[in-house]
Amino acid sequence: MRKYKYRAMSGNGKIVSGELDAADYKDACNKLRAMSLVPVSAERADSAGASEPSKSSESDASKINLGGEKTSLAFFKKLLQLCGGGGMPVSDALKSLAQRSLDARTKVLCRELYKELSEGRTLSDALKKYPALFDPCITHLVEAGETTANLGFVFENIISYIEARRQLRRTIISALAYPVFLCVMASGVVLLFLFFMLPRIESMMSNIGAGENGPIVLMKTIGSVLTTGVPIAAALVVIAFIAVKLVRKTPEGLLKTDAFLLKIPVIGKIASDSDLCRFSTLASTLFASGVNTTETFRLAEKSVKNSLMRSRIQSFRVAVNDGAPISAALKKFGIIDEEDIDIVSGGERTGSLVSAFAEIGKSHSESLNRRIKLSTGALGGVALALAFALVLIFAVGIVLSILGISHGLISK
Repeated sequence: MRKYKYRAMSGNGKIVSGELDAADYKDACNKLRAMSLVPVSAERADSAGASEPSKSSESDASKINLGGEKTSLAFFKKLLQLCGGGGMPVSDALKSLAQRSLDARTKVLCRELYKELSEGRTLSDALKKYPALFDPCITHLVEAGETTANLGFVFENIISYIEARRQLRRTIISALAYPVFLCVMASGVVLLFLFFMLPRIESMMSNIGAGENGPIVLMKTIGSVLTTGVPIAAALVVIAFIAVKLVRKTPEGLLKTDAFLLKIPVIGKIASDSDLCRFSTLASTLFASGVNTTETFRLAEKSVKNSLMRSRIQSFRVAVNDGAPISAALKKFGIIDEEDIDIVSGGERTGSLVSAFAEIGKSHSESLNRRIKLSTGALGGVALALAFALVLIFAVGIVLSILGISHGLISK
């Protein structure tokens, strides 16, 4: 038996430290779990001078570009390998990655997170310092894993969450890429004609005494609208954006603008599906991790972005804490539709709220993907039609102008 120094988190979230006797590293972690403690670090007492992550003169993580989702995805995959499969405490896993990771960004991130944990902070608190990498949904999931000592399960859910989000973004980009390309090409053709070809055609027609045809007049009108109307429209959009930002700085303004957002066709449904997907999926994960009902809905509420929806969930939480059935409270405050309420009601009767909220989350995720695909498809179709119409008008104008010039030359 060897003596191990440990740091662990108790059930109330406090960091405790001490020493215990264990056969090896894994045995020390198992003994800590048997004491209802979540291992943060464990190392042999005679290796206190073991190497720490390098403290080089590099800038800390908050001052350099750590990348985006690619970095966070790689980070959680590495943690899952070490903590989930290998049973290593998070602090030791971060130390190992800070020393041995081949990716420079992951190495710097792990070094900074290890420093935070060494100072007594939890992993979820440390991750909150990097909102560009870890959004609230991720940090709340980690917080749930720390509460229940089930970080491996949570890391798997976070990886699935990030990959689903990346796939959704790829779907949107793929749906818009071709229409945007056509619009850019059409705009290039229009600008080329307006500023290079049209003046020459007008000059030639004037020289031979030919009048302007209908398409030429229409093209000049379109050109005038583009050169004067577009800058004005852009300025109005910027002014409106600034005005909305200022209004949303007040609680009342934030509530009113979010309420208006939910009423906008298509956009409102996309915003609602997005919030309900996050809320339900997070609630399912928290229930599966053994978090109690009060804490589950408190954490899940934080993942909701729309302030009106969040205020409804706050009222729902109060009702549930006062003893109201979950399905009845959800119905009372209009958070989900009747079909989803039936699913929750069934989950309450059978004690399977995990699968009930998982099903609701999946349903809204599918609805969100479907609405985005339909919206981007419709937007692409409109853009394509406009681009085709512009090119057609200008092509007809060019042909008629050439015919007019030819007729004028023959008449002479």
